[in-house]
Amino acid sequence: MKEVEITTISELKNGSPSKQEMTTPHPVHWFRGTIFQILVVGGVFFCAPGMYNALSSLGAGGLATPWYANATAAAGYVFMAFFCLIGGIIVSKIGVKAALLISSTGDIIYAGSLYLNSKNGTQWFLMLGSIISGCTDGLMYTVEGPIITSYPEPHRRGRMLALWVFMRNAAPVIGGAIIFGLNSSLDSSGGVSLETYLVIIGIMCAGPFISTFLSTPEKVQRKDGVKIQMRKAGWRQTFSEWYRVICSPDILLLCPLFFTSWFYGSYIGTLQTQYMNVRTRALCAFMIPWGDIAGGFLIGYFLDNQRMSIKQRARWSWIGLMVLNLALWTWTAIVTKQLEDEQPVIDWTSGTLFGKTFILFVLFDLATMATQTTLYWIISQMSDDFIALSYMTGTLRGVECAGQAVAYGIKSSDTTDWLSIGLNVGLIVFSLPFAWMVIRKIGVVEFEKISFNHFVHEEQTIDEKSIDEKESA
Repeated sequence: MKEVEITTISELKNGSPSKQEMTTPHPVHWFRGTIFQILVVGGVFFCAPGMYNALSSLGAGGLATPWYANATAAAGYVFMAFFCLIGGIIVSKIGVKAALLISSTGDIIYAGSLYLNSKNGTQWFLMLGSIISGCTDGLMYTVEGPIITSYPEPHRRGRMLALWVFMRNAAPVIGGAIIFGLNSSLDSSGGVSLETYLVIIGIMCAGPFISTFLSTPEKVQRKDGVKIQMRKAGWRQTFSEWYRVICSPDILLLCPLFFTSWFYGSYIGTLQTQYMNVRTRALCAFMIPWGDIAGGFLIGYFLDNQRMSIKQRARWSWIGLMVLNLALWTWTAIVTKQLEDEQPVIDWTSGTLFGKTFILFVLFDLATMATQTTLYWIISQMSDDFIALSYMTGTLRGVECAGQAVAYGIKSSDTTDWLSIGLNVGLIVFSLPFAWMVIRKIGVVEFEKISFNHFVHEEQTIDEKSIDEKESA
């Protein structure tokens, strides 16, 4: 089976770049260069979803009990999944900069709702804030995905993905340090201090301003001289392309792995809230994101390793990550049994019990971020078209969010921990044969790209017919 190739409008008009153009470095202004674009996207993510993730690292958004927070998170992920799926259409119509600006605002409202709920018990606003945040984050994932996969030059794509991972996870590290500093004296269970939310909200407010520095695709300058085109299309062509991309066989085969890639988060967050005191949760919020950063950089440099073929990189990264994920769930089952038997309140002075849970949480983030970075890398092998990549990465994030919605829905009530463990292991095992059908082709079979030429031609023919009809009338 072949993959999906997409032909850009610039290639239709000008042809593919010659070998000399690909090897000769082109002059690049730093403001228009790919590194600066990744820094801008990372900066926006730092302020908005990144700080949201810092609060999430506390478990239950820093609240005293996890159940209602998990219910609101489930609702937010439902809307996030929907906007991830349709976000590519929105981006194609309003443009990259406007989409990034709008998407940077929702998490500010959500953090405000956490503050009011912690202070006054305002639960309806917490649900509304989570839904608004889900909508804007869904749009952000569809605009950041094609930027981080189509803007960088092919030979630097893995490292640019690693830089993006660093930027998006620097927020939980710095936000976690702030949270830890404000809550390090709270050695009892419960919620974090109100000042925590105010500081996080202040940082989030910088996101919309940073988004204005992003260059639109046609203004980006790459060292290989390749121009990035964001095609303009009518509604009929847009929906035809969107449907064809999200229903391509290879995307559908990867969907089970997309669904399970972030399924673990609700269970790990619930464990923190149930068994750790406030200052230990704050320490986790500071330290756990280092696992994300390490996972992104390790896998990014591995995927750019030119001493191995693309086939070897794809297969070894996937096999290694799947084995690591299954091993971590085995460890989780052992730790869960001990926690259920002892019912402790874990402090960082709790010795081996703290060490077992803390290291487990860090390794989960490392494995999950390495897996997601690999999934973006796999998708980048399928296409070089900006709009098509927005549909593909939107589908990736949409299905991931659907999985998170189900996972948080399960943990919105006090269900048995073994249900979450069993579902996570079962979903990973279920996804393996489907994902392998795509992984085994990378570097072996040329991807059959979806060509949108016939859609363009159809649209032009319809437009010409309508003009002729008007003239004859």
